[in-house]
Amino acid sequence: MENIEEQQSEFVRKKAGFFQNRIVLQAGIAIICAAASIACIRTGYFIFLFLLPLALAAFFGEPKTAWAAGILAIALNVITAVGFYLYLEAEPLLLQLNTLYYMVIVLVFTWINVPLGKFGIIREVPFRMIFGAAFCTVVFVPLFLYIVHNGEIMYIFAKQLNAIGALSSASGEGGPTGEELVSGTLYMLLRGGVPLSCMVFWWINRQFGLLISRFFRRNQAVKTVGILGFHVPFFMVWILSLSLGAILLGRIGNIELLDITGWNILVLSATLFLVQGGAVMMHFLVRIPPIPRILINVGIVILLFRPGVNAAMLGALVLLGIVENWVPFRAPKQ
Repeated sequence: MENIEEQQSEFVRKKAGFFQNRIVLQAGIAIICAAASIACIRTGYFIFLFLLPLALAAFFGEPKTAWAAGILAIALNVITAVGFYLYLEAEPLLLQLNTLYYMVIVLVFTWINVPLGKFGIIREVPFRMIFGAAFCTVVFVPLFLYIVHNGEIMYIFAKQLNAIGALSSASGEGGPTGEELVSGTLYMLLRGGVPLSCMVFWWINRQFGLLISRFFRRNQAVKTVGILGFHVPFFMVWILSLSLGAILLGRIGNIELLDITGWNILVLSATLFLVQGGAVMMHFLVRIPPIPRILINVGIVILLFRPGVNAAMLGALVLLGIVENWVPFRAPKQ
């Protein structure tokens, strides 16, 4: 009996030690990834990959680890933003906007990678990105619209960009002034730039995270959802059509709000059809032998970096995704 009790107590001690080590490991992953994200965005190095460490926290750690890393990163961002504000005497508005932007982007990105509880009902990543981008649009577009119509705030932003405008003017090229840069940027952000930029950031950082995870965990399966079977509901065709009508009516009637709404809905719905068109293309590519398939993929990547050609290719994929609603390209052969 004593030997059995000793074995049981030894088992309990080992189990407790295992859980303690596991908690320490997950906490270390969360802290390192949060700090790395802040280092990327605050130092300016790898600023376009500031979400990559948080993606790694999701793929290497547990779901709670990913959320802990995201929340910790938000807290660290607030602390460093306040430090910059006090040291550099920056504008309070810039501090508030930076904090809001980082918080929303990080929380939505974490939800895309690791949806918890009932929020995981949307299983396909493209749909989660669309819903996340729509949420960011609802948050940021009214804010940017307010900034556009507020002269004092526009002046603050223009002042930050005056140096760039001065350099362009000094080169003799008659470059844009700070005011023109701000107004042009906000114009694009209001008309689809917010959801598009969010989805591009999320997709790039998520893909790099997946590549790194697969490299270091070759013997373990990394949970991913392929897009080969991705399909857009048919009613999205009508939503896309209505968005085009809203843009047209907004331009004809000079209704800014209708024009902005139409553009944002167009970007969101067109992105879904872009993914569906990409799934159709991949459906045919996987049937090609490996070497020709690699060459075709390399050629596609090269063309995507050519201005004008890339827009035409993306437009063709959107049209391909739309056409599949009537022509079942991926239907199994009888």
